[in-house]
Amino acid sequence: MSITREILDPGLVFLAAMSVSTVILMVMTIHRPFVVKIDLQREPAELALSMVACGVVASLATGVIAGSVLVTGVATLVTLGLRFGLPRLTMAGAQQLAMLPLGWIVGTAWTLRLLAEGHMPTWMMVLAVIASVFSAVWLLVSFAVALSRQALMTHREWQRPVEPADPLHPRRAPKVSIHLPCYAEPPEVVIATIDALAALDYPDYEILVIDNNTKDPALWMPVQEYCAKLNAGRSDNRFQFFHVAPLDGAKAGALNYLMKGGFVSPDAELIAVIDADYFSTPDFLSRLAAFFENPKIGYVQTPHDYREHEDSAYLTACYWEYMPNNKIEMAGLSEYNSAITIGTMCIIRKQALIDAGLWAEWCLTEDSEVSVRIRALGYDGIYLRETFGRGLIPETFEDYKKQRFRWIAGPVQQLVRHWRLYLPIRWGGSPQINWWSKLLELQRGVEPLLGVFGTVFGFGSAIVSVTLIALGEVPTLNLPTPFWVAAWLALVGTLASTWFRYRLSDCHSIRDMVLGEIARNSLTWIQMLGGIAGLSPRPLGWRRTPKFQGKAAGLRALKETLPETLIGLAHIVLIVAALALRKSDTDDVGLLVAMAAAASGIRFLCAPVMAWLSEKRLASLTADQPGEQDSAASLRAA
Repeated sequence: MSITREILDPGLVFLAAMSVSTVILMVMTIHRPFVVKIDLQREPAELALSMVACGVVASLATGVIAGSVLVTGVATLVTLGLRFGLPRLTMAGAQQLAMLPLGWIVGTAWTLRLLAEGHMPTWMMVLAVIASVFSAVWLLVSFAVALSRQALMTHREWQRPVEPADPLHPRRAPKVSIHLPCYAEPPEVVIATIDALAALDYPDYEILVIDNNTKDPALWMPVQEYCAKLNAGRSDNRFQFFHVAPLDGAKAGALNYLMKGGFVSPDAELIAVIDADYFSTPDFLSRLAAFFENPKIGYVQTPHDYREHEDSAYLTACYWEYMPNNKIEMAGLSEYNSAITIGTMCIIRKQALIDAGLWAEWCLTEDSEVSVRIRALGYDGIYLRETFGRGLIPETFEDYKKQRFRWIAGPVQQLVRHWRLYLPIRWGGSPQINWWSKLLELQRGVEPLLGVFGTVFGFGSAIVSVTLIALGEVPTLNLPTPFWVAAWLALVGTLASTWFRYRLSDCHSIRDMVLGEIARNSLTWIQMLGGIAGLSPRPLGWRRTPKFQGKAAGLRALKETLPETLIGLAHIVLIVAALALRKSDTDDVGLLVAMAAAASGIRFLCAPVMAWLSEKRLASLTADQPGEQDSAASLRAA
């Protein structure tokens, strides 16, 4: 018996309904990060209720009872297989993972059958096959992400540390050398950061402030004088300041200067790195140093977090774009021995850093790059989601994009340089990095490139489709009702999952979630550029994130988003053309093309929205404080 599209309809609707039921189960079981309440005796009943409900929805939407029963049985078996094969998963987590392979199988088969039964031209079949192959690769990435980076949404048990440690007895506390690199920073910002470090409740540490290449003495000399003032009356010379110019290597070069120059105390066992704008909490060292009593621990990382964002829509958007990654995904990586260092609020074992060869001056993300080499030496790393310090969000959308360019290009550079480490051991890969870490490092480097391919392929397919529709080369296609039911259910499931992810990140405002999504989508273009640039064999320039207050730039700010705006407008042209070329209200080919173009184009149009929000804020500050050149910190109650 041949498989018809009608037989596959129940599977399409079932899986879309399953995306909704999965989030419902997550909300019922995960009360807050790492706090999961599960009644093992009720789990079978919850799974049965979830599966039966999805089956009933599929049956009602399609009228195909046998197909609905079949897909219910298959989905139940796959979910149970994952639940017992990966016992740390919640039942909701098992459902989440089960949807990925089932969705690819059903979606691919359904699409190809629909095109065949509709007698669509060969070129559409070819595009569908290419898309299915691409989605199969993306499936592998998505599975790794769902199991690791989204572990806080899918797991019930934890094998790695999730909470800070108790403070060590002062006699056992290892000495920490805190390195604070800065370049052309507002002196009051750096001084406030030093004050926060001076208040640490830890018995033995030093602070090395290094300013590299700042030309204006008015920026670095006040910091030098302040360090000398703090040292007055002290015998240990705890606060040391270095101004070095010229010095190559940007931040990595400055950190290497301290390590290679013999400025670090010989008895220091740990190195902490703090960015110039980060105000640390007093217990930053005391609650983390104990982890290093385990000789296998090479580094401990805590989240990037930020202050004084609540009164600005632009800063709030940036903040909540950061948080799901910093509070959810990074903690999940740690559970799978894949924690990375991210440049500030981290502590590294000094000997591990030396053995790894210090900081890479060729990489835009020298922080995460060194964690790869440290793990290749056999060390482990830990990432904790608790905040121990807060910094400043980039003042302008232009600087926000520059920051993200570094964060995207850097991992691609790492992949180009270190891909051999990620191979299986038999092929010469690192024997010290476990296969999960290898897979996730590959994912970090490949994901931006897959994003580039997906966007270009989607946009190109839309252009081809509209052109051939205009030439009359595409037959009329009427999508069946089950497709629209599945589409609406999938949309609800996606929105619900996004809401739950933000909630676990401590965001409870729908407005803030929407702003976070605008910020996330606004970075689409710069992330594409970063992914491509990371492949370049030429060194990439390291551009810092300024801490001075930005100035309203008017139309110049919008010009910074000209590529995104033009691409977004091109998508709008495609949408209008696709809808205008529809042969009738029942012809859904043009409607499908328009929907796909809308989903893609809206991402690019979020960029001018973010630029406008940034400009609006800066214009307001300029109007309130005309003629002043205050730093971001003073303007944000630092």
